[in-house]
Amino acid sequence: MSSRNLAKHAGAVLLGSSVLAAALGGTLSVAKAEELRIIATGEPYGLGLKAAAKVFETKTGIKVTVDQFPYSDAYNKEVLLGTAGSDEYDMMVLDCIWLPIFVKNKWVQPFEPLEEKAKEKVEWNAFLPGIADAYDVIDGKRWAAPVDFFIEVMGYRTDLFEKAGLKEPPKTWDEFKSYAEKLNDPTNNVYGVVSMPGEQDGGYSEWTVRLASLPMPPNSTQFVWDKNFKPMLENDGNGKKALDRYLEIRPFTAPGANEMGYAEATNAYMQGNAAMYINWFGFFPDIENPETSKVLGKVAYALPPRETLDGKRTDYIGGYQIAIAANAPKPDASYQFIAFVTSAEGQDIMLEAGASGAYRADIYNTDKWLKKFPFLKPVKDTEVLVPLTSGLAEYVEMQRTVYDQVFAAWVGKSSSGEAITTANKNLDELMKSLGYQK
Repeated sequence: MSSRNLAKHAGAVLLGSSVLAAALGGTLSVAKAEELRIIATGEPYGLGLKAAAKVFETKTGIKVTVDQFPYSDAYNKEVLLGTAGSDEYDMMVLDCIWLPIFVKNKWVQPFEPLEEKAKEKVEWNAFLPGIADAYDVIDGKRWAAPVDFFIEVMGYRTDLFEKAGLKEPPKTWDEFKSYAEKLNDPTNNVYGVVSMPGEQDGGYSEWTVRLASLPMPPNSTQFVWDKNFKPMLENDGNGKKALDRYLEIRPFTAPGANEMGYAEATNAYMQGNAAMYINWFGFFPDIENPETSKVLGKVAYALPPRETLDGKRTDYIGGYQIAIAANAPKPDASYQFIAFVTSAEGQDIMLEAGASGAYRADIYNTDKWLKKFPFLKPVKDTEVLVPLTSGLAEYVEMQRTVYDQVFAAWVGKSSSGEAITTANKNLDELMKSLGYQK
């Protein structure tokens, strides 16, 4: 998941190698022979990786060090490492939307040659169906394995619903708006819904969760562009319809919503300032944490609403993938660690440590974990899961192109129709400039 600041730093990939070496501290070969090093973002899956690393060291004698950085900083450093051909890290944990550009630029290496030699192999069939193939297979090769998985889920306050006489979560966007209006109580600092339009990935995701509830465009595997990389924002007016659905909740959001991103929205919700919250469930563990949440035991979870209840529902997949750096000092041992952390034992270690983004299918039938992480339960109700990237390596740049117009409409600088027309035009120009359209 990206941010506005992240997109601004995309130009780092154009720097020369000598500048990059200096930026990385002047050394490109620091990995110790007896250890593996992983660079990762700061999300909770890192706690799981560190716990798994301790067990792995006990079993193999190989130390694994996990260095975590804030989201945008991790992306920028990983880009610098890749461009410089660095061997500082053996493995990189990448947001699913980053992996295609790392494959395109040959900053990571395929698993197949390592897998052929390995005694313990990644159990690809044990993953939740579709999540490995959605991102990790590019050009017929496997480039990574999931270590964190999530979809968008709606949290809703059962206590506030009961008080308002609402007996079940909203199933359509019409109901969602109606509920938000009914639950909106500014006098008591409780709003109908918390939103995150102020962050690129957050605002874009709130628009696409509504877009995905409309019919998929023809010749497409997702909703923003088709198989020929032609923008589909104006197909049947769906881009505008989705944006109108997003804009209609503005009166029921808290003051300052324009500046809210993932962190601010999650904090507002767990402090009790909103009745409903739609987000990737990777942000929900704090809501279930007795040390941080004022709404513990008052939140239930469901899949987001749909435009209509006709046909099968579609949901986007998100998550983080662990890849092996192109110049990893110890690629075979790195594959060995990945096989361990994605095994049944490794998954349990991750969950015990608080890394809630379960990637193995059996977890979704295990009461122990569903009780600890109740926001996992709606996953069983999904029908069609689709990837965000669909063959586009420059996803972050694409997302910024669309988000800028979504945000302009949110703050009233343009109408929804003007915003989508401009976004569709700019996206078409971007796809042509990148050579995707033939």
